[in-house]
Amino acid sequence: MYNDKTTVALKVIIKFCYFALAVAGVVLFELQFAGAHGTKVIEGVEEKYFTVLYTFLFSLPAGYVALAFIDKLLTVVRKNEVFELKTTKYLDVISYCCLAAGAVSLVAVVASVFLHIDVYVVLFVMLLLAELFMAMLLKVIKKIFAKAIELKEENDLTI
Repeated sequence: MYNDKTTVALKVIIKFCYFALAVAGVVLFELQFAGAHGTKVIEGVEEKYFTVLYTFLFSLPAGYVALAFIDKLLTVVRKNEVFELKTTKYLDVISYCCLAAGAVSLVAVVASVFLHIDVYVVLFVMLLLAELFMAMLLKVIKKIFAKAIELKEENDLTI
């Protein structure tokens, strides 16, 4: 068994993130109704808030799936089964989650431009680029693992 304190700490952090994402989703969703009945302090604040709210809420499922597969990856590491096919599948799913979140951010960029919410355009573009970068990085790591698994299998056959 792989007994690394960092892996255990990461698994605890992932469990905390499950909880924190759920709380954030519920709180943001409830604030939507609280803000609808309150007074408008700044002109257009509701449009800005709804853009951020729905971007977060629509990205939430991809975030949960990514967290679940990161948790599975850490379990694979703890069991010393890193060079197996399921590792590449997990990395693939996580990269697709990043692409899904990137698609949500792209819609948020378009909505921000369409609604003339210039404050968030730069934020959503940066978020979009970060998500696309992570998806690309995970695809490259997946290719590296796939090649390593292939070499390992060849090596196992020659011995």
